[in-house]
This record gives sequence, structure tokens and C-alpha cells, in this order.
Amino acid sequence: MISRGASTSNPGPNVQSSSTKPSDGLVLLVEDEESLGDLLVHLLGRAKIRALRAGDGNQALQIFSDHQREIVMAFVDCRLPDIDGGDLCRELRRLSPGLPLLLTSGRDQRALVTSLAGGGRTGFLQKPYMPADVVRHVNALLSQPA
Repeated sequence: MISRGASTSNPGPNVQSSSTKPSDGLVLLVEDEESLGDLLVHLLGRAKIRALRAGDGNQALQIFSDHQREIVMAFVDCRLPDIDGGDLCRELRRLSPGLPLLLTSGRDQRALVTSLAGGGRTGFLQKPYMPADVVRHVNALLSQPA
């Protein structure tokens, strides 16, 4: 299983390259725990899903601004050091209406997911989770019609 560790460092963006076609786009991965974020980028890369990782909400907004045309989905930890994950998701949806969102947390976030679902494809992955669940949830959101 994958779960949050004790470290809460704030790394720079991490781009995972793979053989995915450019038209497949990028997943914006927002995770403040460095080792978990790196593991998720690696896991997605093995599934041929390219990801850009942000260590906090402000960094996520900067990366999104720089790569908005390429980003096809955001995978967001609900508990970030600088901004509430729900607020970040609402801002991402304001900037890109209908952007698919996958939220993750160790706490129940049904109310947040329900509030965001009206704006487009939205999913939730409860921590701790199995690696296969990450890929399955990302692929499911990306394959749903807009």
C-alpha cells in the first residue's frame, strides 16, 4: 500500500517522461510528501502516463499556468501545506472548466468530491491505496467522456 510518510519537503516539479503520445497530455500531480510524489510519478510513468509533480498548491498553480495546454487531469492531495486541496481544485476548474480531478486523502472527502462533481469528471482515492488503484482511477477518469 502507498501512504503518506513523515517527510513534508517542498520539491521542485518532477517531469516523468514516457513513450506516451503528446496528444495524451500530462497529469498534474500535487503531493507535498516528496517520496510519495516521486513514487506516484514513477508508477504513472510505468503505465505510460506522463506527470508533472508539484509539492504544494502555489507550485501547482505555477506549473498549471506554464503547461495548461498539455495538462489533461489533476491528481490532488486534499491536505497541502499552503492551500486547501479543495480550493486548489476549484481554482484549477476556474482556469480550465471541466478539467478531470482525482482527489486523494486519508480522511473522508465525500462532501468535497460531491461539490466538485458538478464541474466535470471527479474521482476520489482514499489513502492508503494500492499502486494498481492509482493507475486504474487515473485511466478511468481520462477515459470517461467529457
